[in-house]
Amino acid sequence: MLVFHTPMPQPFTWSNNLVWNSSGAMWNGHVASPTHIMTNDNKVSASISAQDMTDIMAAFATIKAKTTFLINLTAAEKRRMPNISTERGGMVETFTQEMGLHPELIPDYVDMPELAKDSALLSQLEIIRACANELCEGINDTHQAVGSDMYLAYLSFYNNVKQAAKRAVVGSDAIFANLRRFFQRGGSTPPTPPTP
Repeated sequence: MLVFHTPMPQPFTWSNNLVWNSSGAMWNGHVASPTHIMTNDNKVSASISAQDMTDIMAAFATIKAKTTFLINLTAAEKRRMPNISTERGGMVETFTQEMGLHPELIPDYVDMPELAKDSALLSQLEIIRACANELCEGINDTHQAVGSDMYLAYLSFYNNVKQAAKRAVVGSDAIFANLRRFFQRGGSTPPTPPTP
């Protein structure tokens, strides 16, 4: 009866008796590198071509050119200005109907053609605003997710540099000093509560 003995695999050793962090140090075996990125570390994987970016900016330019009447209000102006809010749902329809049925009760100083113009514009702006809000929500959420992807990658590199600095790897102290300011925690003293 023949018995075959399978040779035991040789353990990994350093080549050329080099120190672990010296130039040219390598394993005499092969270790496979990971070929995928964990999905929870990469929520968004996309790109915008130069032409698409040009088209997008042109579309925004078109919107601005078609809405030159848009204004900006200060926070104080917004607080002082009366408005048709969600609590006044149906206000436009109700007043349009009643003013149409009772024109004799409309004050002379109310510009009815201008009111009709405002009413039409308000309806159009509501449609535009709904589309813009949907787009802005997607842009803001995607911007946050992409920033999170990048932060996790940077954090992984930072943690490796931090460990290298602890182990006195040449050059790592300078890198760590350059990166650590982005991960400093706030150390401000909380305010003293007022005396009752």
